[in-house]
This record gives sequence, structure tokens and C-alpha cells, in this order.
Amino acid sequence: MLQSMRDNSQGIVAKILVGLIIVVFALWGIDSLVGLATKEPAPAEVNGVEVTQQDLFRGVELQRRQILTQLGQNADPRLLDDNLLRSSVLNTLVDRTLSMESAESQGVFVSEQMLDQLIVTTPEFQVNGSFDRNQFEVVLRNAGYTPLSYRKLLREETLIAQERRAYTDSAFMTQTETQRLLDLNRQSRDLRYFSVKPDPEAVTVSEQEVSEAYNAGMEQFMTEEKLVVNYLVLDRKQFSNPNAVTEDELNTAYQQLVADFKGKEERKASHILFEVSDMQDENSALTLAKEVSAEIEAGADFGEMAAKYSKDTGSANAGGDLGYISAGLFDGPFDEALMSLKAGEISKPVVTDFGIHLIRVTDIRSTEPPTLAEAESDLRERIANDKAETQYVAALERFADLSFSSGDLQVPAEELNLKVQQSEPFGRNSGTDIFANARVVDAAFSDTVLKEQLNSDPIELDSGRTLVVHLNKQIPARQQTLDEVRELLVNELKQTRAVEVAGQQAQTLLESARQGDPSIEWVAAKSVTRGVSDLDPQLVEAAFALAEPAVDKTFFTQIQLRDGSSVVLTVDSVGMAEERLPEDQQRSVAQMLAKRRGELSYQNQFDAYKAESTIVIN
Repeated sequence: MLQSMRDNSQGIVAKILVGLIIVVFALWGIDSLVGLATKEPAPAEVNGVEVTQQDLFRGVELQRRQILTQLGQNADPRLLDDNLLRSSVLNTLVDRTLSMESAESQGVFVSEQMLDQLIVTTPEFQVNGSFDRNQFEVVLRNAGYTPLSYRKLLREETLIAQERRAYTDSAFMTQTETQRLLDLNRQSRDLRYFSVKPDPEAVTVSEQEVSEAYNAGMEQFMTEEKLVVNYLVLDRKQFSNPNAVTEDELNTAYQQLVADFKGKEERKASHILFEVSDMQDENSALTLAKEVSAEIEAGADFGEMAAKYSKDTGSANAGGDLGYISAGLFDGPFDEALMSLKAGEISKPVVTDFGIHLIRVTDIRSTEPPTLAEAESDLRERIANDKAETQYVAALERFADLSFSSGDLQVPAEELNLKVQQSEPFGRNSGTDIFANARVVDAAFSDTVLKEQLNSDPIELDSGRTLVVHLNKQIPARQQTLDEVRELLVNELKQTRAVEVAGQQAQTLLESARQGDPSIEWVAAKSVTRGVSDLDPQLVEAAFALAEPAVDKTFFTQIQLRDGSSVVLTVDSVGMAEERLPEDQQRSVAQMLAKRRGELSYQNQFDAYKAESTIVIN
């Protein structure tokens, strides 16, 4: 075989392959071949564009965080299905990529200035109504973004929204269409109905029926396995003592507070942007900026000039207003010019990468630090909490060691000055308070606690409380006897039988109604509209689904309500409510319907674009 390989390696094809491998090694090294074999494929490709692992990971983590926040502090991350999360987020990223491609193919564009304006006017990034850089960075960090990645996200969101608005803002409803829908909504019904309510007391069930129901559903009549546990709670609050804060610690913290306030100066600024583009080069933009600057010096209103000339669509209609801005928000020449101006001054034209600006400062404010007396309470609390956090972390480590090495909770309780508490009986699905926490329940029912009868591992309830449990008593699940569940079974059987009887009685009366029986006691309801509140919604829905009566024919229907009642219903006439919506409300309805039509048009366009795209899910 070796001789065969040697003979084959002399061929022209083999020599070409060897030559290519040598070139690859020379240019990129051996990692280039190894990487080709080991590189993990992208989670998805959309028309040749990769959805990256990083985007997928960030999306899954963000989705996980949002779900856990909505579920509250007792939410258990282990209950979330990672596969479902990954699939959901991946589908969203694929659709997002398609939406971006669609928007870009339509020539949709967003400028850097618009992104700046969107960022500084976002309420979540503001403190006391003004953009705050620290707040901006904290919010992004908590959401898993950097300023650069968030700016990319914002650009994509804005582009997609602009294309969507092209459909929603251009859609319309004709007056005839709107009026037809409004008339349908104004329709009313004159109807008659009677109901037969179930009467469980009027029916009987035999002992045999009860016994058969019990035997058929015995698995439903098992009690839940329950536990009683002893437990310890290590709480960070027990280490916090504001009264123990020393004067030196207080003064040091206050001096740091004052130092943090230094240099926090903000300027209320407006600007006029002269855009440099294919339609206007930098020299032309600079010339125009100088002309406008001269007009302002001659007495022209800065706000009016901004509305007329500024290409920053986010601020032009507000007189160029950018709000209060701190140093460092806009890097480069814009920031330098802004910080050099005094209140009431207007800059000369400032050349930046985004265009040419005229900048006006209308106000300068500095944040003054509070006095020591004003800040003392908060500072004491903060210092005490910081010290408590350190002590809590140290105690938590000791708590874990003692709980692991002890056969019960007495030693960690005495060592850490904690009180051993006892729970009420709780099951896997019937606990309350901390014993409704899925992590606590899982730990209590674990083999470590139940079978080995050891202390559980520490269970973090939240960022400042940790729990350890130890089995006190186990209450096994058992089969309830027939006598224990007899009353429940009898009531259920009677209710079921009563509903059946009511339905049969209503059916009999329905046949009589069709024959015109005059003895039936109808309940009349006149001019019933769709939004009426004094009738059962199921009855109203059935009335508007029933055909309009003909000259020689009346239609009936029978429905069962949620309470088990059976209702027979007929419509005598169809009318029109007298009240009409005011003109302004009619216009609002037309706008809402038009927007909905535009959204459907956009969705149809997107679905068609998606159907024509090449999507590969790995």
C-alpha cells in the first residue's frame, strides 16, 4: 500500500495539491488549515451574511435576563429551556438581518447626527432631564452592550423603523371604507333569549357512580408529599450598623463625594449642522455656515436659522436644541468648541467629521455638592452597607464551610449567631414565601437532604440573603380514601349532571320555540350593541353571529355559557345605533385603521422578501 501511495504522489494532481499546501503554510501558517477543519459554523446565514455566535449569545442572555426580571426574585434560571431561548432569539436575529437588508436595498439612511440626538434624548440615559454619560454607560453595561455595539444596534433599529414607517405612514383608508366599518360597529340587535341554569341540588348521584368516579381517577386523589425543614438564613442586613460608622470614615466619604462633584459642568447647547455630502462639498458648506453666522451676528434668530438650514433632523425643528451636555459627550472639535464658549456665545464654524456646526451656549450650570449635614444619613448608610457586604461575604464562606461539615444546623447557628427556624409543611408545588422559591424546593427535595439527611448547600435567595435547610420531618404522599374525597366527587358529579340536564331542557324548549310556543318566557333586549356591558359577552357574540331574520323565517341558536347555563337566543331585527362618533374620533379611527393596513402591507412585503431569500440554519 505504501508503494501505491508513493506511485500516486508522483502524479501532476498530487504535485499541485502539495504546492498549494506549501503556499498556504508560507502565507498563513499551519493554523490556516487547522482552522478550516475546526472553525465552528455560524448559527445562521442570511443571503450569505452570517448571524454571529456573539450576537446569538448576547441575545440569549438579554432574553434570559428580561424573563427572569419579569418573573421576580424567586425565578429559577434552571427552569428556562436554553434550546427554546436559542431558537427564539436566532429566529429574531434572522428576521432582523432580513429587515436590515430590505431597508438598505430601499436606500434608507440614518445620519450620525440623528443617532447622537436619539442617544442624548433617550430618557433612560438622562439624570434630572439631562443626558448623563455615567448613566448612559451604566445602562449599556447592565444590558450587555458597549457604546459602539449599542450605536450599531440603534442604527439598525432606526433603519428598520424608517422602512416600516414608509408603509404605515403612507397607508390610508377611504372615507367609504371607514364609514362602512363604523356602520358595522354601530349595528344593533333587538333580541330575545331565555336561559336554563344548572341546578346541582335537583339531581342525584348514586353511590355506584361515586365509586366508579373514584376508581377511574384514583391518581388524582393522591396527597402531595410534604416536608418540614429546619433552616438558617444568613442576611447581609444583620451586619449593617450605620451608628457604628466613625467620624473619620464619614469625613473621608464626604471628601470623596465632594471630589466627585468637581468639574461636573454642563452647557445647554444648540447647533446648526451644515452637512458635507455629494451634493455639497466642505468648502460650500463652510461658505454657507459663514453666511448664516453673519446673519445671526446681524440679528437673525438662531432658532429660526436652525429650522431653515440645519440638516440635523432631530434638533432642527426645536431650534437646534441639544439640551444640557457635559464634557466628553461629543469628542473632537465639537466638544472643544462647546466647552470654550461662555453663556450667550456662538461659535465660529466648527469643522468635524460629521459636517460643519455653528454652536450656541445659552446656559452653564454646575452641580453643587450637598453639605455634610445633608449627606450624613446617606453616607452612613452607604458606608455601613459597604462594610456589611465585606462581612457578609466572609460570613458566607464560613456559613458554607460549617454547613458542609456539620451534621445539623446547631454549629453554624451558634458560630454565626443565627436562629434555627422551622418551616410549615410544604410540597413541591404548595410552598409559600421562601418555600415557594424553586431553588429552595429543589434543595429540600434533593437526595442530600432527604436520603442522606445532611444540610443542603447554601441557597442564594437574593443578593443579600442565603439559606441552608435540614430535614425535620418527611410526610409521604398517600392515596386519599373514598370517604375523604366523597364530598368533592359528589359535587363534581352533580354539577356535570346538572349542566347536561340544563342543556337537554334548553334543547326541548328550543324545539318548542321554533314551533311558536307562546308559553315560553323570553327576556327581551333592545338595541344591543357590540360593546354593551350588561349582557354576557358570549351571548352578545352569538347574537351578532346569528343571521338577520327574514320575512318568513326566524333563526334560533343555543349556546352554553361559562357558568354552565344553556341559553336559547333569537334576533328579531337588526338596526343602527343612533349615536355617531364625532368627526375627530372618526378621523382617529381612520388613522388607526390606515396604520394597521400599512403594518399588514409591510408584513406582506417582508414575508415575500423572506420567501425569496436564502436562509441557512446550522
